[in-house]
Amino acid sequence: MKRDAPSMYGRPVPLDPAVHRARRISPLTDFSIARELHAVFVTATEFAQAALEFPIVFVETGARDAAGSAVMSPVALLGLSHGENLHVDGARWDARYIPAFIRRYPFLTAKVPGAAATHVLVDDTWSGFSEHGAEPLFLEGDTAAPALQRTMDFLERFELETERTRIFCERVVSLGVLKEMKADATLPNGQQLSVDGFHAIDEDRLHALPDATALALWRGNLLMLMQAHLMSLANIRHLVGKKAARMQAASHPPEPQTPAAALRSNRK
Repeated sequence: MKRDAPSMYGRPVPLDPAVHRARRISPLTDFSIARELHAVFVTATEFAQAALEFPIVFVETGARDAAGSAVMSPVALLGLSHGENLHVDGARWDARYIPAFIRRYPFLTAKVPGAAATHVLVDDTWSGFSEHGAEPLFLEGDTAAPALQRTMDFLERFELETERTRIFCERVVSLGVLKEMKADATLPNGQQLSVDGFHAIDEDRLHALPDATALALWRGNLLMLMQAHLMSLANIRHLVGKKAARMQAASHPPEPQTPAAALRSNRK
């Protein structure tokens, strides 16, 4: 968890009608582009749905806030090893929910050096971004076609929810309820796996908050987000089961043992 997840984007470039006027876009159906993502950012508004499928944990971004505390960001764990996404099976996405971070592909927004505004970027190496795609991106006069307008609306909402999530994480950090954790797993072949470098809310610390603070969190819907995160941690066992199933499918004969997983504090 201490290393950044590999990027889905081969070569993101600014979307430019002068360059991409003839390009068209197809729906994202081949999720092999995410096969190496072992973790993916999720916004707070996604917690309710993402928590049903994935463990949601908090990781350090590498930045520090004004008080010197580590800046945290929520991610959904998709695998137990770096570069492994257990929810991608060939080209198929093997889960009921697809995080918005992935759904926005092949587009994203970013600051371009020398430019004040945020630009829309596109992965121009993706096969679904071509002159033979399903829908045009630009109309006559280089105005945005419906497909591009939908994309821009989605990206705008995503950036808005990203900012709201940043504020939520700041609040969680300020409460002092996060604790560094570690997940240990035993696979059917006896292999031991450990996933560390992430933080989770400590329930004892959460319960010890003053009543007035807890009430404010509840009224602001922040307590609901925290509870969704806590419930999602049970999905670590689901990940271990998926890992074991892949190993069993690849073994001859299949291993019959039942995998096991445990979540514990990473500090003595």
